[in-house]
Amino acid sequence: MKVSELMNPKGVLLYAKIDNSADALGILVELQEGIGVITNGNAYYNAVSYRETFGGTTAIGGGIALPHACNAGVSAPGISALLLRRGVDWGAPDGEPVDLVFMIAVPPGSESLHLQILARLVNLLSRSDLVESLRTASNPHRFVELIAKAENACFAE
Repeated sequence: MKVSELMNPKGVLLYAKIDNSADALGILVELQEGIGVITNGNAYYNAVSYRETFGGTTAIGGGIALPHACNAGVSAPGISALLLRRGVDWGAPDGEPVDLVFMIAVPPGSESLHLQILARLVNLLSRSDLVESLRTASNPHRFVELIAKAENACFAE
C-alpha cells in the first residue's frame, strides 16, 4: 500500500502556528476525523499521547515526528500531516525541534500494515530533497503530490 494513497489533502495542514506537541497531536487527530479515518478522536488522542509518554518519542530527527497507534477509534488506515511555522520540542534524539509531523492511524489487527506504512514513510523522509520540498509546499494538494511523486520514483510497484 502506498503512503500517498493513505493521504488526503484535507488531512494536511500547512504552516500552522502551534506551540507544543500535545496541541499538534490534537490537530492531527481532528484532521483524521475530518477525513473519516478516526471515528473516536478522544480514544485515539489518548492512545497516541500514551505512546508518546510511555513508549518513547516518535521524533526521528531532522525536525520530523511520526506519531502513531493502533486503536479501536480508527475505521481505516490513514495519514494526516502537519507542517508547523516554528518547530516544537518533541524529545527528538538529535535535540532538534520538530516542524514536520505525520500521524499514522490504523485499526486494531493491522499491526503488519502499520509497520509497513511506518517503514515506507521513514524511507521516504530520509530523502532530504523531499523533506525540503514538503517544507515549502504551496498547498496541501502539492504536499501530497510531492509524496506520491517521490514514492513512485523510489518504489516500483
